[in-house]
Amino acid sequence: MLNSVTFLISFCMLEVYCHSHTLQYHVSLVSTPTPKVPQYSIIVYVDGVQYGRYNSDIHCAQALTPSLQALHDHLDTQTNFAKAYELWQKHKLNFLIGYFNTTKGDGHIHVYQRKVACELHDDGTIDGYQEIAFDGKEFLVFDKERVVYVPATHEDVMVSQLWNKRYDSTNNKVFVEIDCIEHLKLYLPYISVELMKKVTPKVKVSSSESESGTKLHCWVYGFYPRDVEVKWIKNGRDEIYSEESAEILPNPDGTYQIRVSVEVTPEEGATYSCHVDHSSLEKAKVVPFESNKRNPLDIIIPVGVALLLLLIALAVYIEYRKRRTKDPNGSHKHVVSTDTAALWKGHDKQMKRGFFLLKLESVTEI
Repeated sequence: MLNSVTFLISFCMLEVYCHSHTLQYHVSLVSTPTPKVPQYSIIVYVDGVQYGRYNSDIHCAQALTPSLQALHDHLDTQTNFAKAYELWQKHKLNFLIGYFNTTKGDGHIHVYQRKVACELHDDGTIDGYQEIAFDGKEFLVFDKERVVYVPATHEDVMVSQLWNKRYDSTNNKVFVEIDCIEHLKLYLPYISVELMKKVTPKVKVSSSESESGTKLHCWVYGFYPRDVEVKWIKNGRDEIYSEESAEILPNPDGTYQIRVSVEVTPEEGATYSCHVDHSSLEKAKVVPFESNKRNPLDIIIPVGVALLLLLIALAVYIEYRKRRTKDPNGSHKHVVSTDTAALWKGHDKQMKRGFFLLKLESVTEI
């Protein structure tokens, strides 16, 4: 029995590492305290799912899934690291405020952001990257081979040179290639079940009118894991490329959503469909677009046919009434609409008697 359990654990571990995985740290620091926004925060993601956090309001590292809450010693270490790391980030934020204020002269609230990530591939190789942004604009990217930060644009050459002189990047390389990978390997066995779960996507298609034609929308939501391929196909074979970049967004329940829109000029007989490919599906899901606009002929033809049938029925009825009111000599009887008593008036009593006798016999037989 013990051997069986050991085999199952080993098998699960192999399943965990059979795909590439990513661990990301998103760091943000606001220059001035802002209501409902922590001045300093770190959010930890594994494969795009948030699993941990630290901020200046709670002052401790928290695991956001029960399975990782068992790592008490690790969380304590991460708390101490986050507190010390905050001091370094404040120093860098102040440097950027001084530099960019000299060149721009703005006096707004400033936001410093840093993204650190490491990747563990299925063949055992590792990779990683770091990016730094200031007031929503990325300006430095870490080159871990040269162990320096390089400018994201030509405008950032000067600030990159000053940054590399002031701050030693050796520890950044060590963290990405060693510490981050060790953390990722530590987390994976605890969250293996969650990482292997799969939720099939739901799909809705719609349309809206634009100045240049019709815009088709394909909303794919409620799927997990994150990776998904969504595209519009015309006539079952031609892919329609979108000029809008579609972004995969997280949902509060841990699933994801994406909306892909394309502009088309409707053509007679052309068909459009949204194709969704996801790891939870055995084959791609195809959802056809059906226009709500009806062809006028679809209404005119049925109404015309109904009117024609009504006219035919009316003509037959009129002819029938004519024949019913015509006597043997060819003359017509005048039919006058009246009540039941008047209709009976003028008939002889014998006919009345015979009618009631027949009615009585019918009742007797029943």
